[in-house]
Amino acid sequence: MKFNIYRIIDVNLNRATEGLRVVEEICRFVLEDKKLTLEVKKLRGNLRMGRKLSIRHALSDVGRGLYPEKEGKRRGIEDIFRANIKRAQEAVRCLEEFSKLIGPAPGRKFKQIRFKLYDLEKRIAARLGRYQKLDFDLYIVTDPMRDHVKAARDAVAGGAKIIQLRDKNAPKGQIVKWARQIRRIAPILIINDYVDIVNKVGADGVHLGQEDLKKTSIAKVRSVLGEDKIIGISVQNVPQALKAEKLGADYVAPGPMFATPGKPGLKPLGLIMLRKIMKKVKIPVVAIGGINESNIYNVRKTGCRRAAVIRAVLEKKNMRGAARKLINSFAD
Repeated sequence: MKFNIYRIIDVNLNRATEGLRVVEEICRFVLEDKKLTLEVKKLRGNLRMGRKLSIRHALSDVGRGLYPEKEGKRRGIEDIFRANIKRAQEAVRCLEEFSKLIGPAPGRKFKQIRFKLYDLEKRIAARLGRYQKLDFDLYIVTDPMRDHVKAARDAVAGGAKIIQLRDKNAPKGQIVKWARQIRRIAPILIINDYVDIVNKVGADGVHLGQEDLKKTSIAKVRSVLGEDKIIGISVQNVPQALKAEKLGADYVAPGPMFATPGKPGLKPLGLIMLRKIMKKVKIPVVAIGGINESNIYNVRKTGCRRAAVIRAVLEKKNMRGAARKLINSFAD
């Protein structure tokens, strides 16, 4: 009887640590999140310390040949994460229950670990969701001089995945109406400046400038929006980019890259500064300001694979074609 109990404990310790190792690799190499990586590593270490027995008969285990069809397929990183965090949770639940046959202390410990896993699942899933949404190349920022909804519709039809609704002068009520319309069109919708509108319209995040950060903080914005929303920050130099990354921004947007009427009086940062920022931060970098068909290749040569544009698409008669052409330039 006890022999079988210890075999169950041994196999589930193994199963839990295996699942957590996959989760750890996702935190380390996909999200590049040091804090989450250390949390998972510590939890996995605690479970490994419990493996004082090595009595699993792997070659004769009746479960060895079981391989359901769904186990042979994964749709992406999120699917791999879900499968392995659930694997760890289920294994720890088994550990909690069967260890009660030995004594109350182990069961109590495994219950604590199980609830830590639930919390980790929630936080890592949110980070992965944001990570997936940041998988884009062309970022369209709308212009108050043009029809926001039409611009979004044409840009998305041209292949753009992410739209930022930007209008600093329109009444908030009108911005909410536009945002709700664009929400039905755009795969990813970012609201410029107005944090309070994001959750109201179901947008995917907010973009803030350095002036906005004088009135609030990334931590406050995160507490309002929740873990699943994107926070983007405009930056002009390396220190600002590093600070934004440290405080929890999901991407930084250095600019203006080149001279642009949208930012009169601001000296262009240029490609050298873009390269410096690219080398220093791990979060996505979205170059912005004066980028068009004639210079986007030079932006790409810095290693930057995301660019935000306004006039390069919105000033064209064929906005769909302009967006498609810029997106194709990323694949050249």
